Amino acid sequence: MPGVILAARGVSVTTLREQVAKISVESSNVQPKSSKRAMATLDSFLAGLKWHKAEELLTFFAENAQFVDVHGKRWNRGEIRKEFEALFAPYAKKNATYIIEETLADNNDLLIVILLWKNAILASLERVWIHRMSVVLVPQGDDWAIILAQVTPAHPT
Repeated sequence: MPGVILAARGVSVTTLREQVAKISVESSNVQPKSSKRAMATLDSFLAGLKWHKAEELLTFFAENAQFVDVHGKRWNRGEIRKEFEALFAPYAKKNATYIIEETLADNNDLLIVILLWKNAILASLERVWIHRMSVVLVPQGDDWAIILAQVTPAHPT
């Protein structure tokens, strides 16, 4: 289904795969101006989880954005708005921290970042305290917006 979301934004899954395959460590040293703006958008959203209200943070999501929670349930933007605080509560906790684990695509049309969250505990998954959050950002007007965010549990090894 993420392919449907990307296609709706004019991004071909095949093209995306080709772009991801071409990315190398050497080319990641110099970020295009627009991807710096995309990272700034993501950084603002992540920082805002601790300080802002749901209505303010919802503006970071594209109109056709989707969120896939740790249980695999897909939420559209309207559902995200209604349940924002519950969906993002584990990541807003004081002791919840994240690191950027990997950047899969970084160009003028797309930014995909994998975050590793620690201490983002859900009551329904109390033994899982690490989550991997994949975030896809796309240009929207003069800025960038989250088109897809997906969370999966990560078990420490």
